[in-house]
Amino acid sequence: WCGVPLPGGEAAHGAAAVPCGACLVRRPPWRALAYHGLYRGALRDLVLRFKFGGELALGHLLAGMLENAAICLPVPDALVGMPQHPAHLRRRGFNQAHELARALHAATHIPFLADILVRRRDSLPQASLNARLRAENVNGAFGTVAPLSGMRLWLVDDVMTTGSTLKEAAQTLLEAGAAEVCALVVARTPRVLPE
Repeated sequence: WCGVPLPGGEAAHGAAAVPCGACLVRRPPWRALAYHGLYRGALRDLVLRFKFGGELALGHLLAGMLENAAICLPVPDALVGMPQHPAHLRRRGFNQAHELARALHAATHIPFLADILVRRRDSLPQASLNARLRAENVNGAFGTVAPLSGMRLWLVDDVMTTGSTLKEAAQTLLEAGAAEVCALVVARTPRVLPE
């Protein structure tokens, strides 16, 4: 359920998929997770150009990758992009997860709920933290602006490392009444950072 790659470098798929020990102890709040590939090589370069280089046109290419990855997920009622705190949004100028969700909406016509999930506080950048600190850093960071009574949602983001941010956001959506949340990201880091 966490998408951690197996020793061969790929995640488990299909009927042979077996949860890892960490998922057996504490299952993530989402029903399922899908991603296009591992965050390395050409895929990493594309994500970096999109996210930090401001090449927003790449959003349509990356959304196509999300659409292909999502074939294994149940069809949702709506898409939700991972939100940014307004201060972070002002610094970057755009929200890469929302750009991906918009492009995925354009390709699939699945409604995009742009403002339903909000980031309540501006936390430290996750990239600078280990797995334990990442979880603490996003604890209580999200909220919703309306109830989500019985909705089935895809939570969209660009990269998943430890999953702390996705877990906190998915849990917030479930607490707001969503029936289920599936996580959908472009890339998964090849390994989880040590605790």
